[in-house]
Amino acid sequence: MTVSEELPALESLRSPALGENPMLRSMQEQKPIWRVRTETRDEAWLVLGADEVKKLMLDRRLVRTHPKPDDAAQFTDNPIFRMIAGGTGDGGDAHPYDVHAQQRSLLMPLFTHKKMAALRPKVEKIVHEAIDRMLTMTPPVDLQAAISVPVPLVVLCELMGVPEDERDHFAVLLDRMHLVGDDSGQADFFGYLMELTARKRSEPADDVLSTVAAIPGCTDAITATTACLLVFAGHESVSSHISNGMARLLTRPDLRAQLTADPDLIDNAVEELLRTANFGGGWQPHYAYEDIEMCGVTIRAGDLVLPDFAMANYDPRAFDAPDEIDFHRAPNNHLTFAHGVWHCVGASLARLELRIVFSLLLERLPTLHLAIPPEELGARGEDEPERLASTLSRLPMAW
Repeated sequence: MTVSEELPALESLRSPALGENPMLRSMQEQKPIWRVRTETRDEAWLVLGADEVKKLMLDRRLVRTHPKPDDAAQFTDNPIFRMIAGGTGDGGDAHPYDVHAQQRSLLMPLFTHKKMAALRPKVEKIVHEAIDRMLTMTPPVDLQAAISVPVPLVVLCELMGVPEDERDHFAVLLDRMHLVGDDSGQADFFGYLMELTARKRSEPADDVLSTVAAIPGCTDAITATTACLLVFAGHESVSSHISNGMARLLTRPDLRAQLTADPDLIDNAVEELLRTANFGGGWQPHYAYEDIEMCGVTIRAGDLVLPDFAMANYDPRAFDAPDEIDFHRAPNNHLTFAHGVWHCVGASLARLELRIVFSLLLERLPTLHLAIPPEELGARGEDEPERLASTLSRLPMAW
């Protein structure tokens, strides 16, 4: 298969949930970096190779904000991504790569192994309660509505310090934020975070928002933007991984049998389910701060660069038999959580949630099974709105 000289449209490269995209596979086989066109008709560099993604993530010349926001090529019309590209304030003379690294270093203490160990009992309680509620329902039950969405939401609210009496409102705003085309939803969600940040400044607590707001130079806008990024990583991403992981476990009896026979295999299983969660589409918009030479092309200063972390996880140059799900794969240096200073700060939290959810679901519901044929997974109903994240639209279960 030969890809046309016409720039491939990014939207055509989105793979179906639990499925592959032949065009994307062909592109990766031909070369690791491609010029593509985004949904806003802007041009960008799509990076598909694992080694190339890693090198870019360690390159100070690649940053998240555009040096001239008004001239920035856009990844999407979504205002949250436009806001990230434009930055959130005057960084002075500091290099944006260094600013990000500094902010990340200040957030890291919130996600240490010690912190996660202390958080484990609370997460286990949240998951048990969610399963208890699910067991009161009459099957089939949508696992996404019962587990995948509410569990990360409650954990996120605990971390961010969202008051309990505001969590239903937070959930509504969060749901609207992820709807494609609902610009007011994104604006309202960001407005709430701005207002909550202001309250945290006057009444700080032991939570993420209070900690970020206390970082020197972090305005309310910067704090709220950081919170938005944490929401994407800590809720939508984890929610997708719960659904995709359970779907794979329940459509692959051999994988489920391995975990049932050896529960201690859960850590390896989580890593492999993270690696194979999506076939391409793991795009995070970055910009070249200076010219970058790579693979015979020149990425010009200001160019939009889209490292595809999900596709890099399927690069045969980096992983033996990458299409196989192997719970004994070692090492498993996947890029699902990015790399270098861009490595997801909340990766340890995501891993904790996934280990607990998968373990408790399989332990407490040994007869859990899909309530629809596997081929119907991922089908979006005619009345179902399109969402920002690429994930299963529903996951009906019975037991």
